[in-house]
Amino acid sequence: MALCTDVRSFAIPQAAGGTAFHLRSICGSTSSSPRSHRAAGALLVACLAFAPGARLLGWLGRKRHRKARVHALVRDTSPNNVRWKLAAQGTPLPEDDPDGQLKQQVEDLWEDLEPKLMYLPRDDRLRALSGLCVAALAHKGQRRKSGEPYIVHPVAVAELLALLKVQVDVIISGLLHDTVEDNDDIRFEDLESIFGLDVRRIVEGETKASKRTALGGRGNWSRRYTSLFNKFLGNGENKDSSPPKEMGKAQEQAENLRDMFLAMADDYRVILVKLADRLHNMRTLQYMPEIKQKTIAAETLVVFSQLAHRLGVWLFKTELEDLSFQYLYPTEFRTLNQLLSMRHAQHQSTLQAATHDFSNLLRHDPIFIEQNVRIEITGREKGMYSLWEKMRRKPKYHNNIDNIDDIIALRIVLDIDQLDGESDDDYASRGAKLCNHALALARKLPKWSGGEGLKNYIAFPKPNGYQSLHVTFIHDDAPVPLEIQIRTRQMHEVAEYGMAAHWIYKSGQRGKPQKAKKQSRRVAWLESLADKDWELRADPQAFVQEVLRDELGKRCFVFLRDGTILNLSRGCTALDAAFKIHSEVGMHMLYPEINDKQVPPFYELQNGDRVNIVTAEDAVPQREWLACAFLRSTRNRLSAHFRKQSKAGHSKKMQNVFSNIFNVFGELL
Repeated sequence: MALCTDVRSFAIPQAAGGTAFHLRSICGSTSSSPRSHRAAGALLVACLAFAPGARLLGWLGRKRHRKARVHALVRDTSPNNVRWKLAAQGTPLPEDDPDGQLKQQVEDLWEDLEPKLMYLPRDDRLRALSGLCVAALAHKGQRRKSGEPYIVHPVAVAELLALLKVQVDVIISGLLHDTVEDNDDIRFEDLESIFGLDVRRIVEGETKASKRTALGGRGNWSRRYTSLFNKFLGNGENKDSSPPKEMGKAQEQAENLRDMFLAMADDYRVILVKLADRLHNMRTLQYMPEIKQKTIAAETLVVFSQLAHRLGVWLFKTELEDLSFQYLYPTEFRTLNQLLSMRHAQHQSTLQAATHDFSNLLRHDPIFIEQNVRIEITGREKGMYSLWEKMRRKPKYHNNIDNIDDIIALRIVLDIDQLDGESDDDYASRGAKLCNHALALARKLPKWSGGEGLKNYIAFPKPNGYQSLHVTFIHDDAPVPLEIQIRTRQMHEVAEYGMAAHWIYKSGQRGKPQKAKKQSRRVAWLESLADKDWELRADPQAFVQEVLRDELGKRCFVFLRDGTILNLSRGCTALDAAFKIHSEVGMHMLYPEINDKQVPPFYELQNGDRVNIVTAEDAVPQREWLACAFLRSTRNRLSAHFRKQSKAGHSKKMQNVFSNIFNVFGELL
């Protein structure tokens, strides 16, 4: 037998009834490094010495495969698995439903749930019904704090998810999200065998996410209203002044939150289920003790409302914020609610007049008629917490509600048909032109003034994908500022549903996944959580604070020279922006320019700033920059550079010392 030139491709001759035994498949690498050659050579010698072992390995592999099949068969035919499979088919065991009440309960719940799932194909709706049957049996006899049957909660979660028009696996996961946690008789393996791997992954991830931060007594969460959240709400003291007992609770709380963030990072669909779960729990928070109300509201405001905001799920974000506001700041909530109630009639009158005027204008436009553009116009009032934060945060409003110009807004949504043979890019471009055409018409409308100060989020989308035209008008007879928002239907779906918009079933594209490129734009920051956890693995509190500040905290949006929007944490400096653009830009920064003016590296960026970083080949970082960095990632890169520089300097110094010693010896000799 001749040896091969590449030992990794060597194959033992096929034995009778056997298969060729390729080393390449074992090495699993096409590397040509000396180390890989040595490893392959060692394995080759072993195989030549024990050639009959190849057949033994094959036999052992087949044995393991048969054993796995047996285990799967035992699992699928176990009494519990059969029980849940029968329940999924709508035929529970007689002992599970002796009087038929379970079936009747499922029928009543399905009668309300099915109309909300009509966007799904019939087969998918049947799968959702199976999920409801299993959930009803798993939660049989369980009740919530309100006294109502527990099954009401997962059904409400599924209804909230249906508003986002998500895929059926997410709906089923919403129905089953508490089953394994609340019922010891059902396992994740049972869910996988009935509904598939995706449902298991989502439910498992959601269970991990709520493992020790659950509501209703399934944890000690109510006793952990610690300095960790107080710091971000501005209610607490410095963590160094907290007593040791509170510090221990904060540490445990941080570990729980870290587990939750990492579970969500594994599969971002977990976040949608968790957000819907939290929203329904917030709607029924009045049944919890007061201390738990404040604790849960604090967590919701700091974590979950910010998650919804970062993912662009505005449908959940505003309600989560307002409900948290109601429990955390009851006095301010009542005061603001009273102020809005006094102005409600005027706001509604302005919205009705604007709806009438703009509707007549746009629906009779020849261009819209020719292109069969349908117009949908709705009004909205700004969320109470967002309004309160705006008054409190910005001095220019003098804490006066009448100084804010976007309390009410009119949303104009254009439904545009995609033409035969029209590419997606051309379709989007035509939609943007029609939005600008609608704005041009609005500026000519009699009795309405303003229309200046355009915020063009179509040309420059927000980092979470939000696109719309924003401009403010005022009616001559009612001096109430009205913000007009103009967008296409596709833009509106992203604005309302965020990343979930990419799962919406569209005509002509029913069931087809949307472009992965758009999805990744919304969840790329989640992928960085694992890296952040690795950097801060020894300190869960530091990890959580980094996530809350850098990823879920208030944002600052600045423009680069080419119009690109940079999404940064509020508090970032010009130095952070330089490193955010690229490490090399930060390393060779000469000076930053903000709004065409040279500023120092420690300049704190403001929303809307135009940023330009001037670089030079011979420019190097300065040690005082470490004090200018707001982001840990910026400080880490600078620290790594200075450590490398110190090592190089030390090596050069030692070389000079030895060189001098040799020179001295040379002179002596």
